[in-house]
Amino acid sequence: MRSFFKSSFWTFITIAMRTVSALIINKLVALQFGPNGITLLSHFQNLITIATTVPNDGINRGLITYLAGKETKDGNYGSYFAAGLWWQLVVLTVMIGLFFTQSNFFLKAFLQDGFTSGWLFFFFAGLFLLLLSNFFQAILIARQALTWYTGLVTIWSLGSAGLIWLLLKQYALSNLLLLYLVTQGIAAVAGGMLIWIKGWCPRISKRIISQRAVRDIGKFIIMALTLVVCSNLVNFYVRELMIRRFDLYQTGLWQAAVKISDNYTMVFTSLIGLVYYPKIATLITQPKAFRTFVRRIFFSLVPLVALGLLLFYVLRRWFILLLFDEGFLPVTYLLDYQVLGDFFKMSAWILSYIILAQGRVAFNILIQVIGAVLYLVLLFWCLDTFGLEGVTVAHCASFGLFFLFNIIYFRKLIF
Repeated sequence: MRSFFKSSFWTFITIAMRTVSALIINKLVALQFGPNGITLLSHFQNLITIATTVPNDGINRGLITYLAGKETKDGNYGSYFAAGLWWQLVVLTVMIGLFFTQSNFFLKAFLQDGFTSGWLFFFFAGLFLLLLSNFFQAILIARQALTWYTGLVTIWSLGSAGLIWLLLKQYALSNLLLLYLVTQGIAAVAGGMLIWIKGWCPRISKRIISQRAVRDIGKFIIMALTLVVCSNLVNFYVRELMIRRFDLYQTGLWQAAVKISDNYTMVFTSLIGLVYYPKIATLITQPKAFRTFVRRIFFSLVPLVALGLLLFYVLRRWFILLLFDEGFLPVTYLLDYQVLGDFFKMSAWILSYIILAQGRVAFNILIQVIGAVLYLVLLFWCLDTFGLEGVTVAHCASFGLFFLFNIIYFRKLIF
């Protein structure tokens, strides 16, 4: 337990940098562009999430699983490193083709003046640099080089926020968001140089890429593709549904509640992604040590999550003013079920990450599909019953059931 929280020190620094950056960008966009700006910012971030979910939650998570605890001289290290890089290039090629051929669907909101080749070029360049940066960061996490990882995150977090602040009144928001994406290149270059200097980058050749490594990483990609469909695209659909069913202003209020939720949820996901997940991946073959570690973390983090969310709820008006302005205070009534649902979500994730560490592809896909269908069914019923607040009620109910499922399924592990 002590080593967990010791490792968490650098995680908290990383979280702080990301949170500060998000707070600054949200505040600047809200003040300069209002609710419409928040909508466009959310749309852009959703677009980037669609592009990066497979690399981050598939390829990079697989890398962390297979590289955690391995020495660089190990032949498997080079095989999985090369396989991960190969998969990154494949996914990037697919995403460029998808966004380019379907630009009217994915990029229409950012190309109001028609087709702009310059904007598309920098968008794809920024996307490439972002994926490369995240790949290098995954290597650092697998090596548990959290000090260096924190440095990279600090560079792009403060750099992107500073760039938005400097150019806020000089460019349209779509171009500002593009510049924000391109700044990821700074961290990509720095990360590549660091990994090379540390000797964590093996010699890449055709012979080093094994079919087994490609197949093993591919299993995580399948799970991530399910996440894209059952989470990212579902969220995209729900946003479109809300815009059609309510007006842009009310949808903007809900999106503001979601963005507030995303900010504190990022704190939790960073902690378990950087420290907890790599640890359970290394202990998965040691049943006794694995059970002891999971129980300690679960019964330590759940009360802390509850306390943190309670503190946020008490100070919710202050946080709304911090992130946005007085015009967003009506968001307050949407946070009741949103916060409770987030408690269920974060508590359940502590246990559900075990399924990922075990590499149980089919079971993970089944859970995500059932969860997405259940959420949509609850959403339609709750919107008819509760109106706008129904979207947060559905969020709370679906993750409450997800939490209950995990408690029952892992009862022998934690009790």
